[in-house]
Amino acid sequence: MNTPRIKIYTRSMNPALYKRAMFFMDLPYPKVRLTGTTADGYFYKMLEDTEADWVINIDEDAFVFDLDKLKNLINYVIENDYVNCGMPDGGVVGIRSYSPIVTNPYFNILNTKKIREQFSMAEIQSFSSHPIFEPTTHPKNLQKTSYSTEIAEPFYPFFLWISQHFKTLYLDAENHTDHYSTCLKNHLGESFLIHTWFSRTYFFNQFHTKRINEVIHYCETKIGKQFKESTIMKISNFGWIIFTFANQQRRKIRRWLYSFKK
Repeated sequence: MNTPRIKIYTRSMNPALYKRAMFFMDLPYPKVRLTGTTADGYFYKMLEDTEADWVINIDEDAFVFDLDKLKNLINYVIENDYVNCGMPDGGVVGIRSYSPIVTNPYFNILNTKKIREQFSMAEIQSFSSHPIFEPTTHPKNLQKTSYSTEIAEPFYPFFLWISQHFKTLYLDAENHTDHYSTCLKNHLGESFLIHTWFSRTYFFNQFHTKRINEVIHYCETKIGKQFKESTIMKISNFGWIIFTFANQQRRKIRRWLYSFKK
């Protein structure tokens, strides 16, 4: 059996969070940070990488605190010929109440080689509405909270197409003690990752910044290592914060001027 070619991909908008997330992803695979992509275009850009047969897709506010459990999951997905795995976007945790057959892209393991072989943008775009969901065919343990069958996100057609053509491994999860974050479990029901959500507010919202930092600290204690930010990184982050804040204010002014003219 050939050694699978694996890469780690992240759609990133915050360099400081990205560095922290990758600190915990201490795996011997190339890491690719994509910026300036749309929520669905990110996946099509990822598929262009023919040097990867498998992609671990992970958000920059998702922090792995048990690499062994993640490695077990990666091996299980590959050995059992799954093309996608992740948490259902509805029915599992209260913060997401949408499709139970779409996997939320804060974490996925994707067989991009197989996806490329059958890829059809026309078929993907044909999912203008959600297919009928049959609860009896879906794992009962993943139907714990409310869900709805609608096209809730731009990436839905892509994942709906995958769900209709390939084998998907649906992962369980539970609420973290902060009542916002999600603790993701592997195929054995073992927690290995915490996704904090609200990544765009990091540095700009005091409550969520403090909460995300507390999750990062918790994960540091679990792995026995601490993320250390160099002086150059701190200066770079400060410059990014100023630039981003200025852009946000410009957008607000443009919206105000537009509404004023109307």
